[in-house]
Amino acid sequence: MDVQSGVFRFEQAITSLPHRLREVLLALPEKAKRSALEVRLRVDKPIALTLPGQSWFVDANSHLRNIPGPCFAVTPRELEEAMLAMCSYSIHAHHNEMKNGYLTLRGGHRAGICGHAVLTDERISAVRDITSINLRIARDIRGAANDVVRAAFLKKLQGVLIAGPPASGKTTILRDLARQLASGKTGIYYRVAVIDERGEIGAVHEGVSQNDLGPCCDILSGYPKGEGILMAVRTLSPQVIICDEIGAEQEVTGMLGGLRCGVKVIASAHADTLGELLGRRQIIRLLDEGAFSAIILLGGPRQPGKVIQTVLTEDLRYENGRYFADSPVLFDDWADAGVEFIGAASKA
Repeated sequence: MDVQSGVFRFEQAITSLPHRLREVLLALPEKAKRSALEVRLRVDKPIALTLPGQSWFVDANSHLRNIPGPCFAVTPRELEEAMLAMCSYSIHAHHNEMKNGYLTLRGGHRAGICGHAVLTDERISAVRDITSINLRIARDIRGAANDVVRAAFLKKLQGVLIAGPPASGKTTILRDLARQLASGKTGIYYRVAVIDERGEIGAVHEGVSQNDLGPCCDILSGYPKGEGILMAVRTLSPQVIICDEIGAEQEVTGMLGGLRCGVKVIASAHADTLGELLGRRQIIRLLDEGAFSAIILLGGPRQPGKVIQTVLTEDLRYENGRYFADSPVLFDDWADAGVEFIGAASKA
């Protein structure tokens, strides 16, 4: 698996930070920059770096410590400067993103925002007095989806749901899946439509995708997933639609509209366990409609992108309004039997 410019991705993500913070982070060891998942900034607290398995604190000499002791603190002014720079000094232009708690940055990186919610008619209309920023580093890892492609897509195109906890690599795998399917890696150049609501998959900036998603991929950037799916079906005639983090009612309705037009869907969802995922009302609705042939569960932030469990949806048991997986297989067993897996799914 080739990590494409991990250090470059880290340095690109911290470009908007104030000089003092940026210089300390730039001087970190390359190994830390290459594997960093998040940079967390909190008012009057030290910079925290999320690495696989543990958070570390950064001191003024760019050393990583497992306790915050002598580490220097982020000032309110620096957090304000970071916010303005991330908004390209136009907070109004990013109003919709901010009220949903995030900003998408060039390169597909995402800044999660904490602050004081301003309510209008009992709904969040704005966020002010920012107290912390969680800067998530987007990784473009060529080959991240190799195992999934080998096991699920060599013989035919299928609907697949990829689930896992935060920072488990779901978006990274979706990004590489889009690229491989749209680049003929399976022997066919599929027409792929990516519904990139938050700009994390293709990372389109000024009309140019910052991530290579292949020659046969169309990117609908900034579209709400439900509307984007329906628009893609109407105007782009895709063979497969890829989207991140499904769950809302409108998103599921849009997805079902695409399915009824013969389009395959590859999507992700947050879940720590398979049981948790299968108990969700919207997932049950999609399974009832036959949206997915397989569910893939990723491990977690300790091993981003690692597949730990899979199940064929035809093997799920339905009882009392929900689905159960009686005997989910381990990925190693499933991958070793890639052709058999595809054959079993094709009989559905």
